[in-house]
Amino acid sequence: MAAFAGGRAERVPSLRRRLLTRLLVPLGALAVGLGVGGSALIHGFVQSTHDRLLAGSTLAIAERLAVGDDDGEVTVDLPAVAFGMLESQARDNIYYNVAHDGGVITGYLDLPLPDIAAMPANVTVFRDATYHGHPVRVAAQVRRLYGVPQPVLVQVAETTEGRRAVEVNLLLWLTLLEVALVGGSGLLVWGAVGRGLAPLGRLRRAIDSRSRPSGATGGGLSLVPLPLAVVPAEVLPLVVAINGLLARLDQSIGTMRRFTADASHQLRTPLAVLRTHLALLRRHGTDSAEGRAALDDVEGAVKRLERLLVQLLALARADEDTPAVPAAPEVTDLMQVAMEVAAEQVPAALAQDIEVRFEGPEDGTALRVAGNPVLVGELLGNLLDNAIRYNRPGGTVTVRVGGGPQPLMEVEDDGPGIPEAERGRVFERFYRLDRPGEPARTGSGLGLAIVRALADRLGASVRLDAGQDGKGLKVTVSLRAAENPAGSEGSPAGSDAA
Repeated sequence: MAAFAGGRAERVPSLRRRLLTRLLVPLGALAVGLGVGGSALIHGFVQSTHDRLLAGSTLAIAERLAVGDDDGEVTVDLPAVAFGMLESQARDNIYYNVAHDGGVITGYLDLPLPDIAAMPANVTVFRDATYHGHPVRVAAQVRRLYGVPQPVLVQVAETTEGRRAVEVNLLLWLTLLEVALVGGSGLLVWGAVGRGLAPLGRLRRAIDSRSRPSGATGGGLSLVPLPLAVVPAEVLPLVVAINGLLARLDQSIGTMRRFTADASHQLRTPLAVLRTHLALLRRHGTDSAEGRAALDDVEGAVKRLERLLVQLLALARADEDTPAVPAAPEVTDLMQVAMEVAAEQVPAALAQDIEVRFEGPEDGTALRVAGNPVLVGELLGNLLDNAIRYNRPGGTVTVRVGGGPQPLMEVEDDGPGIPEAERGRVFERFYRLDRPGEPARTGSGLGLAIVRALADRLGASVRLDAGQDGKGLKVTVSLRAAENPAGSEGSPAGSDAA
């Protein structure tokens, strides 16, 4: 199996082939080791067996040595059995001689003689030699006879073709047995590995079935967790991770569906207003009072729709699983960001007759927090927008930035506030407070939901409390402190009013 990556084919590794290789390579090495040891054992066994026959033939001749009574000459009566026991299917050549006092009594005169003085008596000694261009195995024994001062040497030599034939035959059988062993083991291991990997095949089919459309209509994906009861222990962590991924995917799809449903519901209202007032404009024109009122309503609906779309995009960015900022920790000057965002909101506050105040450390030290400045700015901007939008005419909105072990950012207003019983629900998307007797607000119910999502991205916490004297609302955001590099200078800040 091959996969294409980067314009070239890459071979996908097979787990079965890898396991088979891991098992057969050591088995092959063991077979080679057994072959080397077996060949040495076979050589020693064949040599020992043939040497025993050669020693028996030598001993049979040595036992027939005799000394003449009259002249004291050494004589030998060669027994037929001495050479009969050496006959083999290989028809090896047999050579012998009996030597005494530097001369050969009987046998082959040119058969090489060993150093008789260095040989022990009555002990058969073996050696390898070459005779007439052929390798031979020689057995020799020295005998001391009564009445003869010099020792008598008996030698029997045999060519080695028979030995070599037996060794080759045994080695051939050993090789065939090892090949059969390795080959049979490979087949058995292949089948055993296949049966052992069968649970992985079932797991693959279970995962593959979840990528197919499910349900009567053929739509959607099955995100049911994989069963753990029949999963092998070796792949259990993998299946647990897959189940976690399925759960997060199910949660993400659910969030997307809720977001789509809520967004479509919220977009329907301003679009309906636009259609209705456009119909009025076609009927009455723009010169009549009804036409001008319709234009005002259209403008207001367009503004609400624009703000809703901006908030929806901000919420989508805040909900992204992959941060839009680098993975490396970022450091933000909280004072600088807060002052810039507050300055941006001043025109909107003045248009509603609301005063914006900014309070920071008196020494003007820079407050450095961990987080992306864009996310911190969006969080504070949404808090200020909510405080200005829901405040009363002539009211005040205060932005406070404080240091310490945990940097804080507060936005406080003196508007109607939020009842304590409702403070847990205002972070829900598209949730708006029902305030009887108060004029309808143009908010979409996304401001604090965006604040909560951004705070989660920044690792911050958000708390809602009543303002001073129990009036209005105070939102406190606790941010993560960042290491303040030595020698950094803070931005000057004090207490400003606009």
